[in-house]
Amino acid sequence: MAIVDDEECIRTALAGLLRSIDVSSQLFEDGASLLECDVGRFVLVLSDVQMPGLSGIELLDRLHAATPDVPVALMTAFPDAEWRQRAQERGAYRFLTKPLDADAVIAMIEGLLEYRDRNPSA
Repeated sequence: MAIVDDEECIRTALAGLLRSIDVSSQLFEDGASLLECDVGRFVLVLSDVQMPGLSGIELLDRLHAATPDVPVALMTAFPDAEWRQRAQERGAYRFLTKPLDADAVIAMIEGLLEYRDRNPSA
């Protein structure tokens, strides 16, 4: 799983949460760094919406153009109807509000992993 957020404390907290359920992650401080690697190997990309450089919405667009099968969940501390609508229109897997609910994040990831296990070609 890839975690993209310009705040180090968010990245490391999410990585620790994932480790607690035996899910490995790779951390990126911005979308450009993520785009430099093989994104297709990630089960999920979890990205902040508002970041310097590429926004999460712009990153979502680029990821879907290059690797349309990789789900992208977006998160923001400043949710509003416009961001949510833009994310949904562009095919975001989920739109989460910070502070993140750890149980909801775990349920989202476990659900995605279970779906992938049942549908290997997905």
